[in-house]
Amino acid sequence: MIRAERIAHAVIKVRDLEKSRKFYTEILGMDVMNHSPEIGILFLSNNRRDHHELALLQIGPQAQTAPANSIGLLHIAFRLRNEAELRAAYKELKENQVPIAFTVNHGITKSVYFYDPDGHELELYCDNSPEEYGKLANPYMGTEKLEFAPNEPGLMDVFAKMQH
Repeated sequence: MIRAERIAHAVIKVRDLEKSRKFYTEILGMDVMNHSPEIGILFLSNNRRDHHELALLQIGPQAQTAPANSIGLLHIAFRLRNEAELRAAYKELKENQVPIAFTVNHGITKSVYFYDPDGHELELYCDNSPEEYGKLANPYMGTEKLEFAPNEPGLMDVFAKMQH
């Protein structure tokens, strides 16, 4: 049995590398670790702690978006230190007119889901305390939307939309 230490990085396909670079560096604060223009790829890391955690591979403006009901990656999550950082991040997303998908208190985490310029779903989250998620029958299945984002859809709104 293979026992990897952890998931190390993901590579996502983008239409416009420069537009995506701006989003991931200026909004999400990632650092460019390497740019290899000869093949159209950019390597990014948070806090320069790894050679890369995310790579962006440009495939061009003609790229089609995968249908919602197809197999594939659902989202990539970025952990923040606490709820104050999550609230500040939500404000930053709104100020930069980043489309919000939904918010949810999962129980184990509080999360804000949103989209990058190519429509990839991303998540910013902070862990909840054991006291908070210990109140739930299943700490992974909280469905309440975040109280600091009352005008955004919640997880149950997303589920309802999927069933119609």
